Amino acid sequence: MYRKSILALTTSLLIVSCKKDDVVQPVVPTGPVTRQEVNNWILDSMRMFYLWNNSLPSIADSQPSATAFFTGLKNKADRFSVIYRQDDATSFPKYMLTTFGISYNIVGYPQAPGGVIGVIGLVIPGSPAAALGLARGSYFTAINGTTLTTSNAAAIGQEMLSGGSAVLTLATISNNTITKGGDIILNAQHFREQPIYQQSVQTVHGKTVAYLFYNAFDDRYNQGLFNAFKQFKTSGATELVLDLRYNPGGSVTGAAMLNALIAPNIDENSIFAKYAGNNNMGQRAVSYKSALSVPESGAPIAFANLAPGRLSLQRVFILTGLQTASAAELTINTLKPYMQVVQIGQHTLGKDKAAVIISDMRSPQRIPYTLLPITYNLANAKGEGGYTNGIIPDYIIDEMGKLPLAPVGNEKDPLIAKAMAIISGGGRQQAYPEKTVLRYYDAQAEMADRNMVKLPAALR
Repeated sequence: MYRKSILALTTSLLIVSCKKDDVVQPVVPTGPVTRQEVNNWILDSMRMFYLWNNSLPSIADSQPSATAFFTGLKNKADRFSVIYRQDDATSFPKYMLTTFGISYNIVGYPQAPGGVIGVIGLVIPGSPAAALGLARGSYFTAINGTTLTTSNAAAIGQEMLSGGSAVLTLATISNNTITKGGDIILNAQHFREQPIYQQSVQTVHGKTVAYLFYNAFDDRYNQGLFNAFKQFKTSGATELVLDLRYNPGGSVTGAAMLNALIAPNIDENSIFAKYAGNNNMGQRAVSYKSALSVPESGAPIAFANLAPGRLSLQRVFILTGLQTASAAELTINTLKPYMQVVQIGQHTLGKDKAAVIISDMRSPQRIPYTLLPITYNLANAKGEGGYTNGIIPDYIIDEMGKLPLAPVGNEKDPLIAKAMAIISGGGRQQAYPEKTVLRYYDAQAEMADRNMVKLPAALR
């Protein structure tokens, strides 16, 4: 096997640099790379790492392309394994939030010209979209001059991502009457998201409640996360509302750090996560000390250094949505053995599996593909996992059931309102939208499906 592989936990967890030095390496082929060689490499990799390796064929088919061959190997239960070419930028996914600075849903609205309407869910602060006046709760009825309908919503969204710019036709709603607004032009570029959109502390019925809207586990912003919790602790916070409703995941170190700041009943040797693979990969466990020691960027984090930001909480309220995924789901599940988790919103995506990232690291490289085959099932310290269909909330509320959307962190938001009602002791006295609104397109879905968290070799 001519590869140096990067293992990962996809939900989240990815493990880095796994090289089988104890295996005698075959003679490296020379000459042009054939489909047979590529497909042999793919099958060989899948036999070693794939969770469902007992269902693989014995011989690689030389006829299909690499992508078609890989797709044909996937188990019916596999929703997340992917393949792409490092030398082909078009094979890399593009995401609405990091390309145009916005995320949105297209939902049914009978009064709209096409029976549906676009609802902006998130706008990156400081982005051109924000400068043009787009905000959470803004509406639009057309993209590039084409009226949105139930049948074209998804296709238009994908066309928007593949283009260099897009024109949104804005709209306003008053008493169910839609009024067409002006057109705005968004140009595609790359945005880096600062994951903390909102942090605040307020008093609710004599309790000090901290709120944090956290939209990605990115180690480049761990210091900002730590600073937010130091402020919460200084303010004497006894309750925390953690808003992960759009969070697609990210770094396992970031998830472990967040857990350590929230849960009082853990130490550095406590188990953060467990994962189990096929007969080759076996079972593994990761402690908080280990998870904190290998961030994707920046210096290792010492558990003891988190003390100034660690809260003394008996419970945490976590707000979730359909695209809460990967490390965000891992955070929810791995907190449960150590404290009460009150989940409000919609069920999460259901990425309870782990993948490995495999690429040909020879020089010169012969195989230009990178594989990410699912490799592990994930569980918490108690061995609890199996959330393939998502983690189900204690209180099911769809934010789209109550339009217009309230600003980030606003108490009029139904998810936040429910948390505050429970904290104040009036959780059963108010009505909240329980229906699930059909999405004809969710711009956050691609990011949630593809997002991964790297777990370096030290955690193998």
